Amino acid sequence: MSEEQIIQEPGVPYTVAGRGASEERLGVEIPPYFDRFLEERDRRIASEFSRLEAAIAHNGREIARVLREIDRRFAETDEKLEVLRAEMNRRFAETDEKLGALRAEMDRRFAEAKEEREALRAEMDRRFAEAKEEREALRAEMDRRFAEAKEEREELRAEIRTLRTEMQGQFRWIMGLLFPLVIGMLVIIARVFLMGTF
Repeated sequence: MSEEQIIQEPGVPYTVAGRGASEERLGVEIPPYFDRFLEERDRRIASEFSRLEAAIAHNGREIARVLREIDRRFAETDEKLEVLRAEMNRRFAETDEKLGALRAEMDRRFAEAKEEREALRAEMDRRFAEAKEEREALRAEMDRRFAEAKEEREELRAEIRTLRTEMQGQFRWIMGLLFPLVIGMLVIIARVFLMGTF
């Protein structure tokens, strides 16, 4: 008999065996095939237990498979994470190296710029000092030349005064020499024109 078949008892109602005096008082008779119901119940329970055990075993296998798959995927994820971490560490290391090289290059260029700035400042100071010296020398030369020009102007003025004095003296001397001649010439002219003879 299969599990789907249902065994039905006859239309006479009955109660479970073992009730004793109550069964006799009620006048209930236990059918002779009641044990078959117990066997069928036990068989069905056993079949259900077998099915449940099979389902549990199947579920256990599925759970184990899923756990293995989860472990495998976690392992793959861990491997990928390790690879990614190694790649990140490598790239960070490369970036640190590049930043270190860039920082060193910047420091070198700043040092060179500072040296050039210091050299330029020194050159500017030197040139300003030279220009100041040249300006001072030019001012001294100008003062000297102005002083020389002033002295020359004073000497020239003195020479002009001397020459004027000499010219006045010579003019007076010449006039003193020419005055008698002029008077003599006038006397002669007067005699010629007025008297007609000497």
